Amino acid sequence: MAISLVGLLAGLLAWQVLGQRDPVLLATPVRSFESLVAMTRDGTLPEALADTGVLFLAGLVAAVVGGVGYGLVLSRSRRLRTGTQWLVFAVQSVPIVALAPLILAAFGFGFGAKVLVVFLSAVFPVLINTAEGARHTPVTLLEVARVHRSGEWALWRDVLLPHAMPYAMSGIRQGIAMAFVGTFIAEFFLEATGIGGLLLGASSRFDSATVLALTVLVSVLAAMLMAFGQVLERAFAPWREGSTE
Repeated sequence: MAISLVGLLAGLLAWQVLGQRDPVLLATPVRSFESLVAMTRDGTLPEALADTGVLFLAGLVAAVVGGVGYGLVLSRSRRLRTGTQWLVFAVQSVPIVALAPLILAAFGFGFGAKVLVVFLSAVFPVLINTAEGARHTPVTLLEVARVHRSGEWALWRDVLLPHAMPYAMSGIRQGIAMAFVGTFIAEFFLEATGIGGLLLGASSRFDSATVLALTVLVSVLAAMLMAFGQVLERAFAPWREGSTE
């Protein structure tokens, strides 16, 4: 903690010195903080945070539901897994920035198109981790469930889902980070709303104070989301704690 504070203070000091040398290209921390306060007072920043937050949550929830659900289905169907696994890896390897123009042409600038960008950014780590977790369920557990004549729903609820949950949480932690990136890709390349819209507007006005203030804010939000993801993962998969640090 002490080392982090020293590093933070050193970074702020360096920023202040560089900002005083060239205040046009690089605003000082004080000017950036004043810009942040001004946007908060006139309501611009809270409104943008709400827009970005709703988009992020909508895309992330869709990715978690779709990724966990389809991952469990893949673990139960070898034919489906063999037939679609190549497609999953192929789409995952395509940068979402390259897909944004196609999504724009197909679905327009609306909220649904932006949610699709966030969904595609976040769904693959959730899907792949869930499928791997469910596929490695001990055969003994599956045989015991069959001996007790468990139905498919009971098998999912009592065996597959509990065993796959730690893997799914690891994928969700990665998905949170990817959804955050996808949210800003959607706001930059589709309709310019939320924090991304504010950043684009400030950049076009050469307002370095606002750009730097929003950049720092985005960095803080990303760090908070990653910490939240790690808390979730440790809660559901404590055995991975040592390997993720």
